[in-house]
Amino acid sequence: MPFVHVTSNIPKASVDVPAALRALSKALSAALGKPEAYLMVQLDLDTRMLFQASDAPCAFIHIRSIGRIGPDLNPKTAASLTATAAEALKLPADRIFLNLDDVDAGNWAMAGNTFG
Repeated sequence: MPFVHVTSNIPKASVDVPAALRALSKALSAALGKPEAYLMVQLDLDTRMLFQASDAPCAFIHIRSIGRIGPDLNPKTAASLTATAAEALKLPADRIFLNLDDVDAGNWAMAGNTFG
């Protein structure tokens, strides 16, 4: 169920994409306590982005999950995914924005069936 979408202006040629995808999947699984079999990771590179009035390397991470999102858990998740993305994309953590969304189970489906 969890989904992480990372968008960055980093050139695709400078990233080991398969390794980055695996690292993000493992980090999200560990942070949310959900098996990788239910995770999806999307990595969009070479995207035109401006952050803090600069087009220097940056990234946006959007995490969606059914549960395991909230004020008690978000700091751990944010720290873990930010560190993982910073390492995989070779960019400073202070150039990464992150957003977490808790999605109602009735609004998420897999194989044509909702989870709620």
